[in-house]
Amino acid sequence: MHDVACMQPMRVGWRIVLGTLIGFFGAACGSVGGVGGGGIFVPMLALIVGFDPKSTTAISKCMIMGGSVSTVYYNLKLKHPTLDMPLIDYDLALLMQPMLMLGVSIGVIFNVIFPNWLITALLIILFLGDSLRLQKDRSKYVRGQQHKRVLAQNEEKALLSHIFAPEISGQEPEHQTAIPAGSGVAVDRKNPSDQTASVLKNVYGKEFGLLAFVWIAFLGLQITKVRIPNTK
Repeated sequence: MHDVACMQPMRVGWRIVLGTLIGFFGAACGSVGGVGGGGIFVPMLALIVGFDPKSTTAISKCMIMGGSVSTVYYNLKLKHPTLDMPLIDYDLALLMQPMLMLGVSIGVIFNVIFPNWLITALLIILFLGDSLRLQKDRSKYVRGQQHKRVLAQNEEKALLSHIFAPEISGQEPEHQTAIPAGSGVAVDRKNPSDQTASVLKNVYGKEFGLLAFVWIAFLGLQITKVRIPNTK
């Protein structure tokens, strides 16, 4: 990062206003899609606000953390839509969190070691990969929706031909089939009172405590990490 003495003071201008608006909508879209919003924050901070790549990644992580805390607090009160369990799978979180935190720690070290041009190149490769993956998922989703639409149309045509075929031939239909009201099949749903619960009743204390211990342990390691003095 730049030396503190060389940094220019930030002033409110169109860059800050535009970056704030993009950050707001990026956080909203990231929370809805569960992607965090880093793909929006990093280009915004680098291209619009004007931060260097190292500062951009650090500030982006801070912004993502704020959105993650609010999202986790909201999801703590939600229950699974079909199973009698919380929406958050604590066993899966316990399985992934240690290696995730270790990867973050290694990434922070690389952020300090690597030059700005290498960080920029890695960010470009990462964003290209994410864009290709999102485009592939979108194409798969569109094909699936088209296939479902064709199946629904074929089922509707078959049902109508089965109902009206005896009337066209001048015969009385042997069985009258009632067409259900509505455009879809009824699905068993929980009552609204079953979809939400208080935080204390919906949290697994042991698993959540282990997660908190992992977070606090890695935070303590990062804070107490010995800094090597510069001998130059």
